[in-house]
Amino acid sequence: MRDVVIPDLTFPMVKYGLRETRWDLRVLLYRGAAKANVRTVFNRMAAGDFGRPLVERLELVKLIHAAMTARLVGGGAKSSAFNCLSDLREFFAWADEFEQAVSLETVENTFRHWADYLRNRVRLKAIENSTACAGGNVVATILDEALERSQPLFRTTRLRWQNHGARAAGVAADKQNLADTFAFGHLCLDVINSLPLEAVWGPLPVTLRLRDGRMLEQWSGLRAPSTVASLQPGYKNRIHTRTTLQTRADHEADRTLRTRHPLVNLRILAELMVFIGQTGMNLAQAHELRRTQYSYASSIDGYKVCEYKDRRKGEVAFEIYRDYKAVFEEYLAWRDAVFGATSDRLFPFVRTMGALASTPPDYKRLREDICAPMGIPFVGPQMLRNTRVNWLLRQSRNPELTAEQAQHTQRTLLRVYEKPSLQVAQVELIQFWQRNDPRLTGKPTPCPALGVCDGVPKPLAGLPPEAPKADCTQPAGCLFCEHHRDVDSEDYVWSLASMRFLNGVILQRFRPPAKGKADAAAHVELTLEVLMAKLTWFSESNAQRRAWVDEANEKLHEGDFHLHWRYLIESAQGV
Repeated sequence: MRDVVIPDLTFPMVKYGLRETRWDLRVLLYRGAAKANVRTVFNRMAAGDFGRPLVERLELVKLIHAAMTARLVGGGAKSSAFNCLSDLREFFAWADEFEQAVSLETVENTFRHWADYLRNRVRLKAIENSTACAGGNVVATILDEALERSQPLFRTTRLRWQNHGARAAGVAADKQNLADTFAFGHLCLDVINSLPLEAVWGPLPVTLRLRDGRMLEQWSGLRAPSTVASLQPGYKNRIHTRTTLQTRADHEADRTLRTRHPLVNLRILAELMVFIGQTGMNLAQAHELRRTQYSYASSIDGYKVCEYKDRRKGEVAFEIYRDYKAVFEEYLAWRDAVFGATSDRLFPFVRTMGALASTPPDYKRLREDICAPMGIPFVGPQMLRNTRVNWLLRQSRNPELTAEQAQHTQRTLLRVYEKPSLQVAQVELIQFWQRNDPRLTGKPTPCPALGVCDGVPKPLAGLPPEAPKADCTQPAGCLFCEHHRDVDSEDYVWSLASMRFLNGVILQRFRPPAKGKADAAAHVELTLEVLMAKLTWFSESNAQRRAWVDEANEKLHEGDFHLHWRYLIESAQGV
């Protein structure tokens, strides 16, 4: 045991905040350490609270560390690595609690036992199935990479994702989704317009004025006076009241980012949401953009925003709509006035508590402090992009163009982003029948039976009452319509012969109805007479058409029926 040397299991390539604990996989080597508090666990390890490291885990932990390092070096997100570490700690903590062996030889079976444990918790309603599958899949994936498995370990468990599939949204749901998005976009613009430089550096409170006339006060880090007990009438401790008033006065007098950063961050967050809605960028790209010297190149429906590099325009940074250009330029001027050259980020959120500048923004302020009191649904970046993509797809009906605009492949667009829509389906059905319904197009199209017609039924004169009706709904009806036209082709003759054969089978299997009712077989006999007359005309007209009739009869004797009638004949014959 004394000869065991634990290698460096940290991640030096990861940047940490001032108060963020460094990641170290040594916690996986000590029994009980994975469940301990991350801020005190290493001091307790040094004090010997967890005993000696478990040597049998060392090789496995080294492989896991190598796999996580490869991900980070390859450009993997820090947030993804953090989630992986958290799920690994949960897995090892479970193994410690239930005394399960974790080593290269046993980790696969132990993982399956843990998956069964998660599945049982789902059955007991302790956790959601999505939570169990998400955690299990993260751990299984890193173990697959560490152990170089060819078959995914997750598929060997009894955890199963519940795929409900894409459900069509009704017209009301479509309208509600767009209405919520528009309402949220209007709110963000109202926040932007309510926080110019004069308001940010001016007296408190700052009033956010919405376009519907409602107002919301912002105290920039201070509590509203109505919620402070020492400021209420009748409060007896006058010294405490004077101290509170002085503290609030000092806070308001200090008109710097130290006290006004809540207002600044609120406007930047609103600007970021509008920017994502306009450009279609994902959050990871948008909040990491740098502030450079931008120029505008006019495009068909807006502007391509380019960067100046070495006195020339560089590649396109992003594209914006024409109406958003003025909003974006106003934000750039506001941002430069607030931060100047102190930050090179396009969206320079003021971080507190030592957080890194690369940390994704928190939407709690906008969602809970602004949207909730106003009764306006919060629409996150992912939903903004999803709504934008589906709107573009419905407007253009061009997946290739929409995928290019959204920076996706067509497969990703249709598999992940597209949502079925009842409204779109209705439009497509109307367009289809406008192109194909002969009553709407006026063009001859194949009728229900065979041949062609204009889609306007008109019965022949002098038909007996038992003759099929010319109503464009049944094949026999077409033969008794003035607008039905034959087709001079071998395929048409074969179809005529197959239809005659079908009606012959129906007539053979006919059973007379009860007494007092009309003979229901009469219309079949009339149909056979018309078909025989047509085939006789084809056979007696010339040699070529006679050959068509002979070939059709030969096919019928061999059981080779026309595709239009084949399944009906087999069904009538009981095949």
